[in-house]
Amino acid sequence: MPNFKYLAYNAKGREISGKTFSRDENEAILDLREKGLYVKEIEKDEKTGFRIEKGLGISDIFVNLSAMISAGVLVPAAVKSISGETVGSVKNVMEDVYDNVVKGLSLSGAMELRKDFFPHYAASMVRAGEESGKLDTVLASLADFLQREKELKDKVRSALIYPVFMVTVSLLMIFFVFVFVFPKVTGIFMDHKIPLPFITRLFIGLSNILYGYWYLLIIFVAAAVFSGRAYYRKKTMHLSKKLFYSPLKLFRDLYISRFCRVLGLLLSGGVSIIKALEYSRDVSGSEYLASAIDRIKNEVKEGKKLSDLALFLPPTYLQLVITGEKTGGLAGSLDRIAEMAERDFRKSVDNFLRVLEPSIILVMGAVVGFMVISILLPIFQMNQIIK
Repeated sequence: MPNFKYLAYNAKGREISGKTFSRDENEAILDLREKGLYVKEIEKDEKTGFRIEKGLGISDIFVNLSAMISAGVLVPAAVKSISGETVGSVKNVMEDVYDNVVKGLSLSGAMELRKDFFPHYAASMVRAGEESGKLDTVLASLADFLQREKELKDKVRSALIYPVFMVTVSLLMIFFVFVFVFPKVTGIFMDHKIPLPFITRLFIGLSNILYGYWYLLIIFVAAAVFSGRAYYRKKTMHLSKKLFYSPLKLFRDLYISRFCRVLGLLLSGGVSIIKALEYSRDVSGSEYLASAIDRIKNEVKEGKKLSDLALFLPPTYLQLVITGEKTGGLAGSLDRIAEMAERDFRKSVDNFLRVLEPSIILVMGAVVGFMVISILLPIFQMNQIIK
């Protein structure tokens, strides 16, 4: 998403400069106008290249903001204090937020101007906290949520390190044997004109292909990747739905936990259910779920209940939503659903990795075993001929 530098006037007539992230210049102007800013100058910032993973460092920022604001520190002073503790790109973001807050924007308004760093739902929650007078509580809730998200991502990444390492090393080893070792060993058999078994001839053929046409293999892999990406973009909704309802339930658990946690967080922060659904639609990472949430939002506007529409939820979760609506504790019910789904997701990941790791060892062991057999069989035949 392009970065635009702007110079604008707020409702009090003060000049405000900053950056905003939109698809094009017209959308950038409309976004600024919705925030009460009237653009004087705007241009695309060609130097942009700033991308930070949402959640990285943000939880600490919200924790510190919550602590200072609850202690009576004014928002500009709190933001300035945090900008002094950060470094690099994060420091630039916080200095930009501070400049806009000093010039008259609210904290939520300043956050909205840095969509590249702050999640879109965070600014909405902060605005609700500003309006309700519970800004410190909302910031603490945001910090807790972002920290949990970061821990979940770290767990998945760390769990995948060992399998990825094993696959990479095994493939490199197999490639090395095929290209450098196998041709020399099989050359001996060819010189002695020994009739070779099928498995040996098969591996010799693969070795010759890798040795003589390795560039074709690279082209084939690249073409397969690009074709796969093109097919996915074309069939995104269909594949997303298949993935959501796949027997491997860890994806559905992950999507549901993310959606319910953010939706519950927004509702507990005082955001209306329509706005909460709008801001939480993209959090899950599932195109199918985002589309379902769009339909739900439109029907909720007509007065229907969430429990009558969220049919993608399993029966147990749906019952919790019904109970939450009846008791007025929908936010708490959604948070419990998120806890349950996240727990199931963690279990599924652990079980999947327990099966994946020995499966990788078994497959790679089988490949290496067949390679050894393909070499040993001609050696046995050579011994028979010599005898």
